[in-house]
This record gives sequence, structure tokens and C-alpha cells, in this order.
Amino acid sequence: MSSGYNGGSRVLKLNRVGDKTTVEEVWANRLMRVHFTNAIRVGDLIYGSSGDFGPAPFTAVNVKTGNVVWRHRSFPRASFLFADGRFIILDEDGQLLLATPTAEGLTVTSKVELLSGKAWTVPSLSGTRLYLRDRKNILALELGAQ
Repeated sequence: MSSGYNGGSRVLKLNRVGDKTTVEEVWANRLMRVHFTNAIRVGDLIYGSSGDFGPAPFTAVNVKTGNVVWRHRSFPRASFLFADGRFIILDEDGQLLLATPTAEGLTVTSKVELLSGKAWTVPSLSGTRLYLRDRKNILALELGAQ
């Protein structure tokens, strides 16, 4: 779980024995602060835009230790989804990016400005159609082979 306003993140482990559930805190830190966007776990890394006000670099955190593995600062706060080994990222300024995550960093392979208002909604993918929106517009993009 994660929150902005200096709340930070923590990983909890739930254990159930019979009718009793116990909670163990695995780690907690203030280095990952997901304000209102989303976070996604891929393997042992959790990805998200970290920050509440001001910059919110795209950050990778080790799910087992809570250590920041890397931060990427080339675009503003963003929501994203993971499909076919890549992130489809929509930053809050309306720029759509395609990027590949690794343990060493994020490789942005393409980007295009599509929206002009605040784009705070997570992109949605249904089949090969991608839906994006800002405060005034909604777009449907066909991503299938032509």
C-alpha cells in the first residue's frame, strides 16, 4: 500500500492459521509515495510515480526489501498499465509513452502528445483498443496490426 502526503509505502504479510489472521509488516519507507495514480508489480519490482506535490519520478522499488532500485525523471506524474512486457504510460500532461522496464532502468521507445488537459485517469486496454482521457476528451486508439 502507498499514499502521498508523506505517508509512504509498506508491504504487509497476512498469515492465517485456523480462524486467526495475523499481520506482519515486511517493510515500510517514505521513498515511494503514490499520490493518486497507480502502482504495478512486475516480478520483484513495484513501479509507480512517486511524489505528492511537485516532481513525481517514475520509480522502481524492490517488493522484498523496500529499496529504491531506480528513478526515471524524463516525464511528469503518470498512470500506466503493463501489457506484453511493456508499460503504456499516460503522463498528466497528456503525453503517451511506450517503455520497457528493466532492473537497471526504464527505456522509453516512443512518445506522442495526444491530450492537452490534466490526464489523471489510468489508461484502459480492451483487446487491442486503448482508451485514454483527460478532463475534456476521451480517445480510443486501435493498437492491432493493420
